[in-house]
Amino acid sequence: MELHIALFVHIVGFCLGLKEVRVQIPTAVKKGDSAILNCWYDTEGDPLYTVKWYKGGREFYRYAPKEDPVVKTFPIGSLRVNKSESNATQVALTDLELQSAGTYSCEVSADAPSFHTFIVDATMSVAELPTQGPSIDGLKTKYRLGEGLRGNCTAGRSTPAANLTWFVNDRQPLPSHVRVYNPVDTNDSEGQTSQIGLQFLVTSDHFTSGKLKVRCSASIYDIYWQSTEVSAEEDRQKTSHFEPSATIVGINYLQPPPNFQTGQKKPDGQVDVKVLGSTAVGPRASLRFVLELIAFLRLATR
Repeated sequence: MELHIALFVHIVGFCLGLKEVRVQIPTAVKKGDSAILNCWYDTEGDPLYTVKWYKGGREFYRYAPKEDPVVKTFPIGSLRVNKSESNATQVALTDLELQSAGTYSCEVSADAPSFHTFIVDATMSVAELPTQGPSIDGLKTKYRLGEGLRGNCTAGRSTPAANLTWFVNDRQPLPSHVRVYNPVDTNDSEGQTSQIGLQFLVTSDHFTSGKLKVRCSASIYDIYWQSTEVSAEEDRQKTSHFEPSATIVGINYLQPPPNFQTGQKKPDGQVDVKVLGSTAVGPRASLRFVLELIAFLRLATR
């Protein structure tokens, strides 16, 4: 589990006394769980006076070895301290609520002769996790090459909203293929849902042994990670090729008429077929051709 670690080093000449005060606090914990907040220090032989813990500037725990009782707690909202597991270097929190998130500070004070006092802090988050893993919708079971793939992934209600990440065949897609939507607040209770979209044109590179795998992973800090994966097959259905018949009329073909662009002869029986993009022969062009032919024949007979 990732932890926040804060370090404070105090050196004044060669003076001995309290130094190297540091805290170790979980970055995040699940709602309802417990957490241990550590505070380490070196008094270099000076007696310890007090160790105090604060949340948001308000004291909730004190360890004072010269007082009776040694351990004291002070109520702050729903924050609960387990005294039996708390001491001079740690404080144990139980049944954490969302409101338990915040900045926690440890203040260490040494007794005579140094009377040094240092304070360090770190932030802890409390998360409410989704009750189910991410769901993928919109994808088909088969895709042809060149076909558009479109899908969405949705994570359930959580606090904070889950981070969603796509993987296509175990690799993250291009950023231009991903659409991230803003988290949506839920109406029934606290929490947000998150959604992410995926869109790209399918190519042969997307298939491995005829399979295309799409995975959506949801994560919250380092305490939650769930994934859902679906797979699609390559649609290898054969495309019917155009077969010319004896007579072809019209221009609405599934593909261009065969061989026209290569200069080969039209199929026998072809009538009134216009090739898209070609230039038609008009009446003036035909009359010019006849006149030139007549002039050629006159010259040839002289």
